[in-house]
Amino acid sequence: MILLAVPTSAMDGLLSSLALDGKILVDCTNTPGPTGAEPPPGTPVAARIAGLAPGASVVKAFNLAHVDVWRMTPPVFEGRPLAVPLCGAPETVSSLVRDVGCTPIAAGDLTRAALLEATAAFAIGRWMSGFDAQAILTPA
Repeated sequence: MILLAVPTSAMDGLLSSLALDGKILVDCTNTPGPTGAEPPPGTPVAARIAGLAPGASVVKAFNLAHVDVWRMTPPVFEGRPLAVPLCGAPETVSSLVRDVGCTPIAAGDLTRAALLEATAAFAIGRWMSGFDAQAILTPA
């Protein structure tokens, strides 16, 4: 299993240089767009990755939480483990999500990754403009 968390500008060269056939490739990337407030136009990044690594099983996951959340062991908020949506083949990544103390949420096939990418772009855009995204995406 490979977790991909690189700038999209490095993606094409990196993915073409790796032997990914038969591998599980977890797309953890976020590409918030030129201003940080909107997702980039066109194909979702997860679909682009799947096109660049056709022999891999691509799953979009781990992109909705700030890096500091992943330093928590385990990431628990108000007594509840962090939920991690998975788009693609969730059964392949669910055990990893549980191993880090989170709850896997099957969120549909890879076409639905665009929704996760847009959610991340929205939250990142609010955070970059000084707004607390937690005030919108509340835990309760």
